[in-house]
Parts: sequence; C-alpha cells; structure tokens
Amino acid sequence: MGRELFGSGAPVIDAEALQRRYQIPGLVQSSIGSWQLDYSLQESLIRTGSVSLQPGVFQPMKPKFIPKILFSSAISILSATFSNAELADGLTEYWALDGDYSAALDPTHVGTLETTGTGSGAFVAGKFGDAIDLDNTGGAGNQAIVVIGGDENDMDFADGSMSISAWYTTESLYTNWQTLAGKGEGDGWRIARASNSGTSMTFSSRKPHNFPSALDDQTAGSDKWHHFVATVEGGVGTKMYVDGVEVGSDTSGYVPQNRNNPMQIGGNPDAAERGWNGNIDDVAVWDRALTPEEVSSIWNDGNGASIASLTGGTTTPLQIVDIVHTRTVDNILVDLTFTSKEGSLYSIFATNDLSLPLTSWNELNDGFPAAVEAATTIFPVNFNDYGLTLDDSQFFVVVKNP
Repeated sequence: MGRELFGSGAPVIDAEALQRRYQIPGLVQSSIGSWQLDYSLQESLIRTGSVSLQPGVFQPMKPKFIPKILFSSAISILSATFSNAELADGLTEYWALDGDYSAALDPTHVGTLETTGTGSGAFVAGKFGDAIDLDNTGGAGNQAIVVIGGDENDMDFADGSMSISAWYTTESLYTNWQTLAGKGEGDGWRIARASNSGTSMTFSSRKPHNFPSALDDQTAGSDKWHHFVATVEGGVGTKMYVDGVEVGSDTSGYVPQNRNNPMQIGGNPDAAERGWNGNIDDVAVWDRALTPEEVSSIWNDGNGASIASLTGGTTTPLQIVDIVHTRTVDNILVDLTFTSKEGSLYSIFATNDLSLPLTSWNELNDGFPAAVEAATTIFPVNFNDYGLTLDDSQFFVVVKNP
C-alpha cells in the first residue's frame, strides 16, 4: 500500500480506554430496522474520527454535530497517546500565510492587510512556504497590520482558556510595546515587546512580563526564525514558550475578556502605531491550553512543523461533512463525504469492534483519490459488497495517506 501502516507495533484501539477518556456511552441496540447517527458519541467523534451507525431511528445530523476526523498524516493518531491528533482538538483558527491571508477553518476569519503612510506588507520566504513581512519602521502613521475578519468574539476566548502559536523574526525594535499579535489592552490577550526591552516580551496584563524572547536576534531580511506559544488555562495560570522552552509563567488567575475589537496579526487593536517589524508565519489559536508535548511537537527541535503538517497536511481540516444512507431489506448504502485535497489519496476503514487493532479492521479502500476541482470527496459504502454486517454497529475511519 506504500504506507508504514501495518508494520510491527501497529496501534491498538482500546475501546475501554476510549470510553474512559472520552466518556463514550454504551451503545444502545434496537430491533428497529432503520439506522441513525448516535449523537451521544459526539465528543468521541470529534476526537477519534470514528462514525458510529447503529440500529435506531435515523435523524439528519445537525451542523454542530458533524464529526471532525483524523487531523494527521499518520495512523499514530489512533494509538493510546493519540499523537498529533490532539493538536486539532480545540483548534479555533489557523492562518498559514502562504501567499494570502486565508483562514483554514472559517473563511470569514480571512485577514486583511491594512496600511497607513509608508507601512507595507509583502509575502516572502517563510518558515514554511511563505510568511508576511511587515515593515513598520516608519513609526507612527506608517503602519502595516493584518486585521482578522468574521465575528470578533470568536477570538476573545472570554472567560475561558486559549493558546496561540506563531513563528516570527525581529528586524528592528522601533517603538515600545510593538505587538506580535493581539486582541486588545486590559484583560484582552496580546503578545508584545516588554516596554523598551531589547530582548523580552510581555503577555496580557503583564501576566507574565519581561520573559526572554530573542528580540535582539535581528537582521534585515533575517531567516532567524523563533517560535512563540502562549497558553492560558483560564483562572488558573499562563505559560509562555519560546523555541520550545517554557520561559515565563503566571499563576494569578488571568482570564481573557472580550475587547470588542477584531484580532490583529502584527498589531494591537487597542493601541495603534505598535505594529510588528519583521516576519510572521503559521499563526494558530486554540480554545484550550496546549500541553508542553504539543508545544514541543511544533518546535520540532528547531526544524519546525507547520500546523498544517501536524493536523493532516492540508489547510482545510480533514473532516466528515455529510453522511447519507439508504436502507433496503437486505443491504445498507452509505455515502461518506469528507474534506479533501486534490491529488491526495485516502484510506477508509470499518469495524464493528473497537477493541481490534487497526490492522484487523476492514480496509475498504487503501488509495481512494480526492475529487478533482472540489473541496470534498464522496466515498460510497455498500455493506454487502464489503461484507459488513447489517445488524451491528459499524465504525468508519478515514486516513489521509502520506
């Protein structure tokens, strides 16, 4: 199959562990002939990428229950640790900044470059693909920032938790508090130079403040990339990471608040004239605190790993977006529609027993091609053709081939 999927040490799906970790309820069997999607499994679907069809009364899926599935380039996401699949958990938005300002999850979150005076922005070679180079050396009245569209409340994480990851270079420090990214002042979140420090940054409300951030590593057009992550566990504490290492923390109980401003990349919406001067690449935000292991996976020993590569290799998350079925007297037909990238191949698996290792699942297809000139692909499942039982629960998994 051209994939290192069925070698030694292939992952085992531990049904008991899944139920314990993701609170999967027991499956309720019924003698009714039609089939339904089990809404009660929603939390597990989001995290494990499995779709359960079971006896019962069929009900169309509501959009908020559409299961997201397998944000990974390798099958290790189904192992006990779930590997990089967890990076997709809580991912709110992602901007690859590869030649445009498009948003990966919600198109309305697209960015717009706004400039004044001599301020400018241009795409240049980035840490991964392209990056945006913001030139704000003209100071006040000469600014360039990227303003995020859509519902501004989406990026507040008000009264909750959050994380932000970004790669950056610093070409000069031309003003105090110049900002890498932000939502506003007060208890709105932001990452900025710590006043007039030549080396350090600060986080919202100085929680924490003055942590080392390599701001003195400057060269015009520099390829001296650094990686920043801020994690906030609302009401508990914050942690700052630079180049994979925790460099600051605060336990005073910071909680993000709504600032009624659009998020800015390279700027602070509550404090104009503080635009970043340097390059920014691969920005992502989550509605939870990343773990140290997840931060380390992005830093990747300095080589870096883009959020796209860690969540499936596409800028559109791999997810099932529609499921249509037809039940006859002696067969079941299902169409699984999933997001896809033209030119990619996908493998589809099925089982009625989550305790089995994936090597023992029914491999329905080991190289199903993505649809041409389309953002989604439909995979048809004929239960009789694939030898799937009609009276048991069936679980389906889609994997993007490397």
